[in-house]
Amino acid sequence: MENDLITYSQVFKDMENDYFNGVHRNTTRKRSRDISSDQNSFKRCFLDIFDKVKDWDSYVTWEGIKEALYSPLQDGSSPVGHKDFKNRYYRLRQVAERAGCKKALEKLEKIDPTQTVFAESQSIDLDTLLSLLDKERNTDYRSVTDNNARDGWCWVSAMCTLYGLRPSEVAAGQNLTKAITVDGITFPAVSDPNNLELVLVIGEFTYFGGSTKTGWRLAIPMSKDKTLINRLGIHNVCLPITESKDPSKFNDNHRKWLERHDWGFTQTYAFQHLGNQLGEMNGIPQEIRARSFGHSVAVNDSKYKKRRHLATELGILTRHQRQPLPLDMGKQALINIGINPDLPEVKAILRAIYQLDD
Repeated sequence: MENDLITYSQVFKDMENDYFNGVHRNTTRKRSRDISSDQNSFKRCFLDIFDKVKDWDSYVTWEGIKEALYSPLQDGSSPVGHKDFKNRYYRLRQVAERAGCKKALEKLEKIDPTQTVFAESQSIDLDTLLSLLDKERNTDYRSVTDNNARDGWCWVSAMCTLYGLRPSEVAAGQNLTKAITVDGITFPAVSDPNNLELVLVIGEFTYFGGSTKTGWRLAIPMSKDKTLINRLGIHNVCLPITESKDPSKFNDNHRKWLERHDWGFTQTYAFQHLGNQLGEMNGIPQEIRARSFGHSVAVNDSKYKKRRHLATELGILTRHQRQPLPLDMGKQALINIGINPDLPEVKAILRAIYQLDD
């Protein structure tokens, strides 16, 4: 007897209970069957793999695990080397471990689940984005619904770029159209044209009930260039309303809109990666960028560099000499062009730029 005759159904139920009795990986929030994001995550990470087992009432065996592991992808191709295969491998290995299926564990030990097939990472540069936004905003679709969708998804695209956000995180913005106070600190509305700092308060949940990936946090714009902010239309808040409670629907609607309007790419993370490069171009330290994006420096250092856009990369490299100078170097630069840094009016300027005390 290779196991204790435990059925797939028993194992799957135990794994489901463990999942919902656990906490959110990033926020440590207690998971709940009543939260759509948790339901969706369970389906994506567990149930979609469990469903590849044809007979849940049968006992866990190597043959059943093997069939689920090598089940063809939707296009009929082999899953080996794909991310889906890696995910199946580790989840089905958990099944074998829980069932005490030694034969399956021995077989799995000899399989290499390493991902070798990757989708091409799409990217976009700032000039192209601005051209697309201009084109869309100057197009009248002669339908209130279509024009509203145009305004909404253009604004979401601009927000994702300026803040380096996931689309659903825009839908979790707490101070988009009204100021809010948190721990005694007031954050002006993004829609306020006098709001120059543009700190965005991102809640743990979107307006439609989905939880954000990294929970509550503050995000800052990757540029404070007024011309760029106005060109992006950041103050003209126009949040699309998605009726579905499915947390992925908002992102899906954004992606489908990009596809229908021939933007040349459908991976909405392209905006997020452009935001990272925009921050780098403007001299924002990687630690600050990572904190604003809601992940670690290691992720920022590894993931984003895989999507570098050549035009933006060139801008980063060629503009490095135009980054702000340290105070002493700034004073010396003034002296070099014949300006006395000790003049009262010059001192006032330096105090403002370098935020010095009197």
